Amino acid sequence: MNYSVPLKAGLKAGQSIWRVLSANISLPAMFPASCGMREGSPQNGEVFIFRNKNNFMRKKLIILLLSLILSLPFWWGINILAKEVEDFYFLKEITAKPEIFSAQASQQVLIEQLKTLRKERNRKESFKNLKIFAKGAVSMEIDKQGKEKILFERNFQTPLPIASLTKLMTALVVFDLKGSYRLSQIIKISKEAVAQEGDSKWEDLKEGEELSVENLLYMTLIESSNDAAFALTEPIGEKGFVDLMNINVKNIGLKNTQFFNPTGLEPDDPANPINHSTVEDLVGLSKYILEKYPQIFEITSHQSYSVLEPNGALHHFIHESTNELLGKIPGILGGKTGWSPRASGCLLLIIKNSQENDYFINIVLGSENRFGDMEKIIDALNCD
Repeated sequence: MNYSVPLKAGLKAGQSIWRVLSANISLPAMFPASCGMREGSPQNGEVFIFRNKNNFMRKKLIILLLSLILSLPFWWGINILAKEVEDFYFLKEITAKPEIFSAQASQQVLIEQLKTLRKERNRKESFKNLKIFAKGAVSMEIDKQGKEKILFERNFQTPLPIASLTKLMTALVVFDLKGSYRLSQIIKISKEAVAQEGDSKWEDLKEGEELSVENLLYMTLIESSNDAAFALTEPIGEKGFVDLMNINVKNIGLKNTQFFNPTGLEPDDPANPINHSTVEDLVGLSKYILEKYPQIFEITSHQSYSVLEPNGALHHFIHESTNELLGKIPGILGGKTGWSPRASGCLLLIIKNSQENDYFINIVLGSENRFGDMEKIIDALNCD
């Protein structure tokens, strides 16, 4: 937008107005007969001015109209400038990034940069005013180069119980142990697996029945079945399995995470330790899964699933995921829910940003309203 023409015209108009109003010019010279003024006889040295009220008002009106006409270009320029004045804030920021103005940068590049900066500012304001119940939370943007940007965080490094978010690590161990697990491998359900606390909303496992590793994974991650999660440990034993979970903690570089069981259930004795992690570590775990075993999150993106027996017969149908936001929020790559008395509500959600070719890791821990909190976070992300 070229502002020079209207601004120059406005400046000239202002100068003209100033000269008209401030110059020491005699009114008879400016408005001879038309304003009803005449000079008396020069012989007696007196000048007579006919004062007519109507003509006086007419003179004022002419000056006023003249001023308005001359000032139109000025106000036109101001109006055009005002339409884009908000972008000056963004242009100021862009000038701090010299690469934007590299050799013959196109106008389209500048427009896109302005849009991005505007969106970032609006997001910042939205997150600044965000009110949620969660004890721990984060919304992190990760671009295609792997660069991380925290948009919002609360108690980022504070250890908190994670309940069934534990099952992400349970699934990771299964995928990691290719020598001990195959998706088609059949596992016989034990008495210990059936004894796990919590009833399935759709169908409880029964001692002695058989299901594949693949079907047990879907039950573990979609309906958050504690029976299925425990059954997955049985090829190598629960203790050895939990040891592998904690070995992965060290290998991935998680600093404040520890597991004591594969389900996320709380111990009967409150004095006993509980599975815990931090928002920071859960971000690290999510990134690792996305890089190494994205099929884990792909499973969690299913809203329903048919659990089949080895002979192909239907064992039961999972009508809906424990994740109530599936199908409600677009672009979900995957996630996991969790709840227990001490952990309260937990939710991890990964969302693809198709426009920018990046994604967001969003986590809430210890929330009285995990889905409501997550929706507020997503609303802040989408604020334009």
